[in-house]
Amino acid sequence: MQGRILTKDSFQVVGIGWTGPYTLSREIPKLWEQFVKRIHEIPHQVKPGSFVCPCHDRVTDFTCYIAVEVSEAENVPDGMLALTVPTQRYAVFTHRGSIRNVPATYQRAWKWIEKMGYRKDHSTLGLEVYDHRYTPVTHSLDAPDNMFDIYIPIKR
Repeated sequence: MQGRILTKDSFQVVGIGWTGPYTLSREIPKLWEQFVKRIHEIPHQVKPGSFVCPCHDRVTDFTCYIAVEVSEAENVPDGMLALTVPTQRYAVFTHRGSIRNVPATYQRAWKWIEKMGYRKDHSTLGLEVYDHRYTPVTHSLDAPDNMFDIYIPIKR
């Protein structure tokens, strides 16, 4: 697996969040369904049709947001939140194929990061970015041609 290193400037997102143990990650597709039904309520979208999912993982649980990038985080719809993602250096990878194979993509990415002399920066958010290359998760989890980008925060 080949990755690339880049620094992504700070940006703002508006969306919905979920926190829970890894064993309940199966609940995330329901979050997607909720969000997709309400996405039209979010003003100032930068790239309509593209989703940004900031995540913070911990030992026993994680927090995941499903959001869209906005130029201004004002008039946030009820039940949603605005979040500023700070400037960060990332190792970036593209996942291809079934959503069920995402853990294997992450495993290969972590090996590449270590090989390149970096380590994961656990103090900040990782990102998954879904654009036109991805069939919405509510339609087909196993579509073989699905693609999305994974941004893993790194440091030396």
